[in-house]
Amino acid sequence: MKVCISSGHGKYVAGAEDILVEVEEARRVTDGIADSLEDLGVEVEVFHDDTSRDQQTNLETICNAHNESFDGEGHDWDISVHFNMSEGGTTDDPIGTEVWHKSESTKATAKDIASAIARVSGLKDRGPKQTDSLKFLNSTIAKACLLEICFVNSSADASLYERSVEPICRSIAETIAGEPETPERPERPSRPQWPDRPESVPVGDRPTLRQGDEGDDVLAMQRMIPRFTGEFDGDFGPTTHDNVVRYQRSRGLEADGICGPQTWQALYDHKLPEIPSLPPGSLTAEQQMKIMQIANESGIADYSWDDRGVAPTGWTQGMALAFGQTYKKLKAGHAAAAEMAKARTSSDKDALNLYRADFDRLGMSNESDGADTLRHLYALMLGHGMRESSGQHCCGRDQSADNVEAETCEAGAFQTSYNAHSASEPHFGSIMDEYAMGLSPGFLEAFSEGVSCSSSDWENYGSGVGEQFQAMCKEVPAFSAESCALTLRNLCNHYGPIIRHETELRSEADHMLMAVQSYVDESEPAMA
Repeated sequence: MKVCISSGHGKYVAGAEDILVEVEEARRVTDGIADSLEDLGVEVEVFHDDTSRDQQTNLETICNAHNESFDGEGHDWDISVHFNMSEGGTTDDPIGTEVWHKSESTKATAKDIASAIARVSGLKDRGPKQTDSLKFLNSTIAKACLLEICFVNSSADASLYERSVEPICRSIAETIAGEPETPERPERPSRPQWPDRPESVPVGDRPTLRQGDEGDDVLAMQRMIPRFTGEFDGDFGPTTHDNVVRYQRSRGLEADGICGPQTWQALYDHKLPEIPSLPPGSLTAEQQMKIMQIANESGIADYSWDDRGVAPTGWTQGMALAFGQTYKKLKAGHAAAAEMAKARTSSDKDALNLYRADFDRLGMSNESDGADTLRHLYALMLGHGMRESSGQHCCGRDQSADNVEAETCEAGAFQTSYNAHSASEPHFGSIMDEYAMGLSPGFLEAFSEGVSCSSSDWENYGSGVGEQFQAMCKEVPAFSAESCALTLRNLCNHYGPIIRHETELRSEADHMLMAVQSYVDESEPAMA
């Protein structure tokens, strides 16, 4: 028997993360199953994706690795290891284990694997789940199953899983292999673990690390930091420093870039991010459709912007959704949304102050904190995005400029670059983590309508968090809007069209957003 097994997601492609971190645990279980299969005399090839930078590439890379395994000579099973996450945030309730398959020919094995996991761990048996919508099941050549070991946001599941990792791996291997007689085998070297398990070194033995350090402890720290952007090289350089600061900030620690006892303990404990508990998809599908309808029937949808013409359909409806989502966050007390909605300041770096005369002419006062100021800011952003990119969410860097550094390359509809972040911290980093983890939807499909993206637009430059920011601005447009909103309030001179007063402010934009705001208020009971 021959089996190819891979971990879901990848080094640079975040999976689910809550009490457990999916990409870490999936690699742990994948290696454990492979070891057990080899002990049972099964030929195994293991694949972990360490190269892909986006979800589509990640899926294609994994499927290609399976289909090319064993030199393309064929094998019996393709197995993908995942961990699931339910909506609604962290819960104490048990949820369970399940196995996805595509056809009747794989149903029995999927059922047996789920039952085996439940039997040895105590996890609830959710059984086999049949689908024809998962790329892994559709694109691999051999019989295939996708395992959801447990739910990362269930404390009950996490506790049962942690106590039973080895039995779970062994039971899966035995089910796949049919428990053949164990042959005499030479002693196998230990399969390297990724990332280093916290228990491999007592937390008290970890030294305080800072920029300039290098060695095994730095390597372990790099591998423990979720969504680490950079190379696992054991070198505490500027990129590692930025990752430590981002991690500390997201976990409510002193963001000094030094990995001392508190930061080490947080890494060992898988400390959760301190982000407001907002459900993924805070606007229901019905509400999104209604908001897009409001946008597309509004006066601003047909307006011909100066030197830019009529906006793509995606621009108006996407910005309506982005505003609706940020408005909901404001109502929920979200700190970054409150920063966007603060009353006009006297600073020349506040776009609401720079455009004060324009707002006053249209009767749009920004002298108080709250929804009106947030709405007026988004009205300005509708014109700002048209001036910067003609409403193209995927717009790449200005090709007439020669800056190709990760932190200075502009990206997205507003042509923001990552070096603007320091003016709006900690809020800027907080929303970047929030969107990177999928806690807020980016509305890419809505923003994409009527927009054509070239390969050069999608190209990102440099590496590390700056490169990640470029990609997110294009692929997660609602994040691009919120990061721009923060920058307009705290560093508006970041944008040439703003300081040259080229951005149009239109009352029609405010009227459309007011209709969205009213709808959100009216439909609030439906969002509970």
